[in-house]
Amino acid sequence: MCTRLSSLEAVNLVYCSELESFPEGGLPSNLDGLRIFGSKKLIANRMHWGLDRLICLRYLAFSFDKCEDIVSFPEEGLLPTILTTLCIFNSPNLKILEGFRNLTALQHLFIDGCNELECLPEGLPTSLSDLGIDNCPLLTQRCQKGRGEDWPKISHITRVRVDGSLIS
Repeated sequence: MCTRLSSLEAVNLVYCSELESFPEGGLPSNLDGLRIFGSKKLIANRMHWGLDRLICLRYLAFSFDKCEDIVSFPEEGLLPTILTTLCIFNSPNLKILEGFRNLTALQHLFIDGCNELECLPEGLPTSLSDLGIDNCPLLTQRCQKGRGEDWPKISHITRVRVDGSLIS
């Protein structure tokens, strides 16, 4: 796949219920964007994707809506350090975010539809300048400016939006 699709810059995999893995050799190293929504078998094998080897991957979006067993994300070493945008959508069983310490280039983090997400992770990158949180009821109170339990974790972020309202 890598040699045949060397000019491929983005891949969208949406509800590919039978897809279990990427071809041998993985995704092309120059891939800039990847979206994986509702592909349960593929997501179950995420530690074998080799995303950390993708030297150009800047945009990554996930939806775990068909993956009831995903309660924690991302695992340490799963994501490339050069990632600038991470979106997590419709992940009703996701409770814990971790593994952000090495994402030193991350600028944009968007979280939407994660009803069980309990709190934001410790050690959000200082590079993070844009945070959007929608439809995450447990986070809404925790991210209130000046008084929420997670406010100290996000107070350095230039633009913070919670449920459509700009709070910083």
